[in-house]
Amino acid sequence: MTQRKGLLSVIGIVTVLMAASIFYLLFADGDDYRYHTGLGHSLALSPNDKVIAFSFYQNGTEAIYTSALDGTEVKKVSNPDRENHRQPVFSADGSRLLYLSQNQDGIQSLYIANIDGANPEKLSKDAQHVSGAVFSEDGNTIFYASTPAKEFMKSEGESQEGFHLFSVEHDGNNLQRLTDQDLITIHSLIHLDETKEILFQDDQDVLAFDLEEKRIYQSGFSSKLPNDFFYLTYSPSRNMAAYTAVSNESKDSSLFKYELFLRDFTKDHTKRLTDLNTAVVSPVFFHQQENILFLENVNWPNVPEEYKLMNIDLKTKEMNEINLGITSSQSRNPVMKAINYTVNGWTVGLLYTLLLLLLTVYVKKVYLPSLISLAIALLSVAASFIVAAAIDPWAGIGVGMLAAGMLACTIVAFIFAFVWKFIRKGENKNV
Repeated sequence: MTQRKGLLSVIGIVTVLMAASIFYLLFADGDDYRYHTGLGHSLALSPNDKVIAFSFYQNGTEAIYTSALDGTEVKKVSNPDRENHRQPVFSADGSRLLYLSQNQDGIQSLYIANIDGANPEKLSKDAQHVSGAVFSEDGNTIFYASTPAKEFMKSEGESQEGFHLFSVEHDGNNLQRLTDQDLITIHSLIHLDETKEILFQDDQDVLAFDLEEKRIYQSGFSSKLPNDFFYLTYSPSRNMAAYTAVSNESKDSSLFKYELFLRDFTKDHTKRLTDLNTAVVSPVFFHQQENILFLENVNWPNVPEEYKLMNIDLKTKEMNEINLGITSSQSRNPVMKAINYTVNGWTVGLLYTLLLLLLTVYVKKVYLPSLISLAIALLSVAASFIVAAAIDPWAGIGVGMLAAGMLACTIVAFIFAFVWKFIRKGENKNV
């Protein structure tokens, strides 16, 4: 009797922990970066190849930093207040930086500042959500892509307006909308002064905007790139492009791996530069050396993303990590940080499985907890189709994933019940 009371107490504790975990996951803000410290996903290299600009999280707040090429002389050059700063871009003379400031609603605004962070000024309007920007060659004009903030906040399929190109003077004057055509997205902007064009990526197309004729057309680069590419960037001479793409060996696997590739337009040749089996993002060409900086996501596909800053020699493919000399500030709310990292879907799954196993031991009909769990899981599968059809496809996928997790836990419970039943029979025979 004492053992059953103890077992019942354990069942109660596990039930409370599972309920608390579910409650936390449902009502927490869902920000995986709330307490994160580490590199962000964007970086830039100064025209003289001596200064790196990058974003870095300190206890969940992302700011712009600069450092020397070897990772020393780290300086914080932006000071966000309840927002995140990211995507730095150097001017052609290296004296100024553009960066995006993301507010708590996810809306990004464009800022310009001196290289040391002094004199930050907002260039875009509050009603705009900016996806990327680039300086003109003379540094006097900034070209950027944006969509109305109210449209960006709408769910997929509800938005009525796409992205457009804008221009604005470096002092914030003479803001102009350049394009009329709605585009899915605009990023990887490049200003070509010699041809008076803006190159940019729209989904998997490379498009060009003629600044004189005010028209968009397919760039000749599109036919020279693969069907699926990401983080496209060009060499200073525009004769090469670097991008990331899914490696061939991971295309048939459950998890895609993204490697770095180099396309030489003069030789009509593409070569793979990395074999890291993770995910490579944000390649940046050196201006005076045959090297590329990039970020390797060593935590792929988990979040928060954890990046290493890498430098690769294009001739030898030799790589080395650049260790940034950043001293992490003392963690705020260490208890909440521990809870945030500990409580996740795996936690709930383990607690649910443990609860099923404890109930299997406690009840006389050992298969009863597993059968009830199976019934709930099957009802959840049916509910996922109803939710997907009647409410939202993504919500339906979420319910389906929950049902799949319950089925996995139930299978474990059935196996345990089968083993436990034989253990009980053996104990009864011995009695």
